[in-house]
Amino acid sequence: MAKQWHQLEKLDHRSLKKLQQDRDKAAALLRGEAERKRKLVVAFAVMFAFAVLIVFVVILKQRGAEQAFQEARKKLYISMVSQATGRTFGRALGDWDKVSKGFSFDSEYTLKTEKDGFLVVELQLKNLLKLNANSEMVVFKPELNKKVNLVIKERAKLKRGEVTVAIALDGRDLLEVEAGGMVALGASGLYKILYNRDKDEGEVVVKNGLVEVYSKRNPKARVKVSGFYKVTFTRGTLDRPTQASVIQYDWR
Repeated sequence: MAKQWHQLEKLDHRSLKKLQQDRDKAAALLRGEAERKRKLVVAFAVMFAFAVLIVFVVILKQRGAEQAFQEARKKLYISMVSQATGRTFGRALGDWDKVSKGFSFDSEYTLKTEKDGFLVVELQLKNLLKLNANSEMVVFKPELNKKVNLVIKERAKLKRGEVTVAIALDGRDLLEVEAGGMVALGASGLYKILYNRDKDEGEVVVKNGLVEVYSKRNPKARVKVSGFYKVTFTRGTLDRPTQASVIQYDWR
């Protein structure tokens, strides 16, 4: 009988030991699973933080690039008076103010000269507008490409008097100068526009290079005027080009 009890106790001890081992094993598995989950959570948190950091850096770079883009864009709107002698004036709105060499503007601006006045406006691509005495013109804000910082059109309007236009190498086919409903587009070279506002008549004289002249009412019908030729216009009507004695004009 004692032997049987001893055998039962031995079996119970083995069972308890095995049960404890199973419990320890299960607990170890639970701890391992918990540790794995903890590591996954930590890894996910690190990855999330890294992703947020990357997004933040990208946003900062985009904002910086956009700011630099806009700042560079603003500079392309600037035109400057590179020369001014005598009585020269300008205004955006309101009263006329004295204009001197070095004056700059970045929006539509009107300039005029008295009988002793002369001024030169330098546009972004080095095209020059030389306003002679007793003259008035409007220089418009240039037109830029919507996606890149590039000037695609420059415009001015001679309201009365005389302006000499010098086309730079980088400014070809960009500058349109209007007078009396006519537009002169400089492909190259040096040309002059004279306009009598009272009589509503004028002429475009080309010293060298090539200029396309057309009416705003019919921009497709263009007249090409080359060096030592001129074209006259009266009340919106454009005549045929004729030879011109360019030495009789002031080309300074």
